Amino acid sequence: MAAARTQQWDSYIDSSLSQIRDAQLERVLRPLVPDGSSAVQALLHVDEHKAWLQAAASPDSCTNLALDPLCRSADVAAEMVQLLLFSTNDYLGMSAHPAVKAAAAEAAAQVGCGPRSSALVAGFTSEHRQLELELAALKGTQDALLFPTGYAANVAVVAVLASISNVAGAVPANAAIPVLQQQPQQQQGMQPQQQQQQQPQPQVVVLSDELNHASIIDGARLAARAGGQVSLQVYRHNDMQHLETLLAAVAPGTRCLVVTDSLFSMDGDFADLQGLAALRRRYGFLLAVDEAHATLVCGASGGGAAVMMCVAADIDVHIGTLSKAIGAQGGFVACSSKLRALLLNRGRSVIYSTALPVPVVAAARAALQVSRSEPWRRQHVWHLTRLVSQRLGVPAASPVIPLVVGSEAAALQLSRRLLARGFHVPAIRPPTVARGTCRLRVCLSSAHTQAQVEALVGALQQELALLPEVRLAALPHLMTQQQQEHLRYPMAGSHSSQQQQQQQQQQQGDVCTRSKL
Repeated sequence: MAAARTQQWDSYIDSSLSQIRDAQLERVLRPLVPDGSSAVQALLHVDEHKAWLQAAASPDSCTNLALDPLCRSADVAAEMVQLLLFSTNDYLGMSAHPAVKAAAAEAAAQVGCGPRSSALVAGFTSEHRQLELELAALKGTQDALLFPTGYAANVAVVAVLASISNVAGAVPANAAIPVLQQQPQQQQGMQPQQQQQQQPQPQVVVLSDELNHASIIDGARLAARAGGQVSLQVYRHNDMQHLETLLAAVAPGTRCLVVTDSLFSMDGDFADLQGLAALRRRYGFLLAVDEAHATLVCGASGGGAAVMMCVAADIDVHIGTLSKAIGAQGGFVACSSKLRALLLNRGRSVIYSTALPVPVVAAARAALQVSRSEPWRRQHVWHLTRLVSQRLGVPAASPVIPLVVGSEAAALQLSRRLLARGFHVPAIRPPTVARGTCRLRVCLSSAHTQAQVEALVGALQQELALLPEVRLAALPHLMTQQQQEHLRYPMAGSHSSQQQQQQQQQQQGDVCTRSKL
């Protein structure tokens, strides 16, 4: 019987992988050798490069390269291919900045990785606390709390705020997870209206943009499975009229949480934060915004899209990551002091995770300092955004530029042809994006030079000319956003921009006062 069950699992795995491959959706890992001098350059073994172009598995000759010093020797270097990365989220090139590397190295030399324990046990150091205070200052909040990843931060925020309180406090780590209740079948002889009246009203309603990051959706699902009456409702992307219809239908006395990305990671467009702020003032819901891709990229001082749109005071919960423009690792939530305390006591993803290594924290702190002293980095990445948009004739609202080609095959083909030229621009396919909207996702960084970006644009134009069956399609909502004055390539570090935002926030007065939560 044991052998038969093992065979069943083997059959299941083989069948699942076969379905993924047949749909051209298989993903594999390719070992790169980072170039320590640039955040947007890497080396790849020639055998791995060939396998990648042929969509084959990684050859055994490439498995031991990693960061082996031998990779720097002349003999091995001759076997390496240099790639220019348009695929990372390191928007300001911080991961390879000398000051950031020096801070991480110094911390590692002094304390190693630091106490290896959860933050609540022994892993929280003065370095962690200083970073939290600096992040709170960046976002203009009372406090902040660090998380192991941005994903963990999103899951904790939504799960904690959408859960139903209980006297015992946080759910024990070994507690059984109840099965989600399915919608009941209509009982015999009972009218649908009567059956609906018998169903209890939800105590918490979570409203989520349909293009939100998976971690937001997972947090809402976790809350629904953890007990209580939690309703997850999805509103059409950036459709404030649809959202207001859903809000108007929420029963009085129901806690309501609206959560959205500020800069959407696959389309590169922004949430209508001004529209959300107006609805918040009208309906009194809690507003949580994930600024993962906008922190340090947008706003006069890098405060994010909420600062850029002059609505930071209307955001109750600012969620972010240290692994994108900050160039390190980890996540954070900037909020009130009492919400920080609640997350620390109820957020399972922080309670049961080891604290961030001290060198990572030191690197993040150094990146924040560099961001303040080198505002040209924000200005340069927005300049490159404008350049790509104009040269390719595609709308671009941010440094994340989607080149939509439609099918999986077309995206993979174009990506591999660029890879053959030394450009890494990944093909994005379902389930990350909707079927029929497969794309190349161009991510720009201040570490890119204008010459490098122009070289990519030229290569794209040449390859598209050789592939008449492949056509770039524009997403309609991107064309609309690019026309909006406050989103047209803001010079995020300019003094005039900062003054204008401060004046607008002052004019809002009491209407935009920060929630006490």
